[in-house]
Amino acid sequence: MITAISLDLWDTLIESEQGPLESYTLMELEALRKIIGESKNIEKDEIIESYLKLHKYRSVIKPETFAKLLCYLLGINQHDQLLNKAIEAYVEAGYNYFPKLIAGAVELLEYSKKRGLKVVVVTNTHFTGRTVHKMLENIGIAKYVDFVISSADYEVLKPNPRLFKIALDLLKANPWEVIHIGDSCTRDVLGAFSAGMKSILYARREKSIEACKHVPLLGVIKDLREAIPILKKYTGDGFE
Repeated sequence: MITAISLDLWDTLIESEQGPLESYTLMELEALRKIIGESKNIEKDEIIESYLKLHKYRSVIKPETFAKLLCYLLGINQHDQLLNKAIEAYVEAGYNYFPKLIAGAVELLEYSKKRGLKVVVVTNTHFTGRTVHKMLENIGIAKYVDFVISSADYEVLKPNPRLFKIALDLLKANPWEVIHIGDSCTRDVLGAFSAGMKSILYARREKSIEACKHVPLLGVIKDLREAIPILKKYTGDGFE
């Protein structure tokens, strides 16, 4: 019997954007520029150039640290009174992001809550867990989510099983009591498997199916609503 489900965020619950300058990134950089502009004349292109030097690290270090490093590149030193204000503006800019919800997500989340399952989001992202929760609130699904585990908060990326073990600790659950659902064979399925969990592959790309052909799966789905009958097998048949 399962007690919870674990969900990937990008391309599972919400659509990702093509980087490295996604719309939310531009929001973050603009928020930073406005604060820095109070004491230093700086062009948008200069901020973007500095950001591109660092962006590959952003999902594996704390957002506050990333913003601080970016400020240093832009000539804001550690004693500048605007530094903390700029960091705060960068981190909180994501609160205003409204991501695109993936079809079937609401139905899956509603089923999980009606059945009494806890829901945790485990994601590789540069956003804090708090920011992710706010983004989900913006599109009306935060009420279904009990916890958010962000790679940036813990400075470790899936498929490292540590993120999944953190989720299990928060859920107070054993690995066999939680099913993970995600679109990546490597990050999601293998990461969860290495933590002792079973997975459902949300196969938005055929290459994910091929990559996972030798990995034990509870199912392969093309629509999130297809996960519901699989979950029913582990929560009690006949529940509607």
